[in-house]
Amino acid sequence: MIIENELMVELIHFEEFFSRMGFKRIDGSIFGLLVLSKKPLTSEEIETTLNLSQSAVSLSLKTLSNIAAIETHDQRNGESKKKIHLAKEDSLAIVASVFRKREEEYVREFKKMAQRVLSHSEGAENLARRKRMQSIISTCEMAEAIMQFVITIAKEKGAEHFDQHYDALVKRLPKTLELLALSAGPLSEITHNLKDNFTNKLKNNFKGIL
Repeated sequence: MIIENELMVELIHFEEFFSRMGFKRIDGSIFGLLVLSKKPLTSEEIETTLNLSQSAVSLSLKTLSNIAAIETHDQRNGESKKKIHLAKEDSLAIVASVFRKREEEYVREFKKMAQRVLSHSEGAENLARRKRMQSIISTCEMAEAIMQFVITIAKEKGAEHFDQHYDALVKRLPKTLELLALSAGPLSEITHNLKDNFTNKLKNNFKGIL
């Protein structure tokens, strides 16, 4: 048995989560199966368990591999060889990969649009538009700072100097963000604090955060 029957119903939650993140539901279903599986699975086992076509499974496995959600290895059995797939244990690496490959690009392009509009919004009659564009730019920069923070954590995770602080960081992170927001003024100031007082402290072995 690949997974217990009572756990098969949980796959819908993986499907819904992936769908809301902009992926296909099948990506969530296959990832969920690999997460819950008691062992690595071949493509054929995935196809049979989820009643999916070979082409659909192949395409989804490629997507999951591209966002670093799964690993694929060759497994030998005598003279024969087959590929097996398993979900990565580190979910943080998956989020960081999605940020790098998708979200960073989307945010960056949206910020560029706002900057272009802002450059063509001189004059008193465009004051409201300038404020809206400046707000968009600040919001995008905040998103970039948070994504870069997550990417940096994922990159450092596994290093000895990082792992000894990781659990403490995770526990204190929500409170740190709350204090940062409450101590800041305008949105642009919050963004500045995120960039200078948060990400930089991470890079300096968590001084000021832990």
